[in-house]
Amino acid sequence: MDARGGAIVDACGDPQRLAALHRYGILDTAREPGFDQLAELASRLCATPVAVINLIADRRQWFKAEVGLGIRETPLDVSICRHFLLRSGLTVIPDTMADPLLCRNPLVTADPGFHFYAGCLLTTPEGHALGTLCVLDHRPRDLDETQRFALRTLADQVMAQMELRLALQQRTLLLQEVHHRVRNSLQLVGSVVGLQYRGITDPEARAALDDTARRIRSIAAVHERLHRTDRLDTVELDAFLAGLASDLQATAPQGVRLAVRAVPAVVPSGMAVSLALLVGELVTNALKYAYPEGEGGSVEIELAPAGEGRLRLSVRDHGQGLPPGFAGGQGRSLGMRLIHAMAAQLGAEARIGNAHPGTLSSLTFDPAAASA
Repeated sequence: MDARGGAIVDACGDPQRLAALHRYGILDTAREPGFDQLAELASRLCATPVAVINLIADRRQWFKAEVGLGIRETPLDVSICRHFLLRSGLTVIPDTMADPLLCRNPLVTADPGFHFYAGCLLTTPEGHALGTLCVLDHRPRDLDETQRFALRTLADQVMAQMELRLALQQRTLLLQEVHHRVRNSLQLVGSVVGLQYRGITDPEARAALDDTARRIRSIAAVHERLHRTDRLDTVELDAFLAGLASDLQATAPQGVRLAVRAVPAVVPSGMAVSLALLVGELVTNALKYAYPEGEGGSVEIELAPAGEGRLRLSVRDHGQGLPPGFAGGQGRSLGMRLIHAMAAQLGAEARIGNAHPGTLSSLTFDPAAASA
């Protein structure tokens, strides 16, 4: 192997270059419209049957997007693009059969082979070459100045897409770390409350501490679920409520079953936290008071359309109903005050009343409300 060939191998295997590539977390990901459209545009503007967004890994070249090729990767030793990692900017090879680096490449000598190549390097802000945006044709040819400018511009847009993708990943990880730390802090506080609980004998004080510990666990569970999600600013509320119900089912008395019926809905993560805490309060009240000890039943959580883009969230049981004098759910307990406060934060009003049999609690809210 000549000196130039050895330099190419060294460039492909450069640890810093590979670390930069892996930092983007893009290898082996699914196709994405933003990248597919850039490859399609390159093919059309350069009038070539094939266009590829190509990333050079340590033993293979992998295609984030491709037009006219039909495969997602090839071994590194047949890569055309790897030869140009040491060349900055745009490289155009009008006739690959006349190029000493490419004339024996299987992709060139095959029938039909690629006899024209033009690729623009994809370079990180730190100067690491990750791959190319390239176009190929089965006949020798060239690009005019407009096509060369277009290919350079589109390569810049590929890197812009990758940088945006990386920034979103980093923000997601940061937000997940915040939820993780909040959950851990709440668990620590819950442990302290538990220690206090064991040292108190007064029944009323023990009940108050028990309610406090339950609310802390509920908030911690919400942040745990947000920590697990791969979404940044929004939450799929239907799936979120199903997971919350599963958590609450573990606290239900024997014979009491939780059920969820929810239309697909996406809401801001802040709104999801308020809704989850509100549902936690309503469901916990139903589990505690709806059914006499030893008597089974159900508690139903429903998310349904309410017209004009709004949603209605309700919690229903079929138990004993509200006690006398509990008009409109306007109780003075901490739980009732929390329920109405969280509903107000959502720009809604919680309605709590008897459903004959049982109790029905509901609120109607706008998932696009800026106040959330």
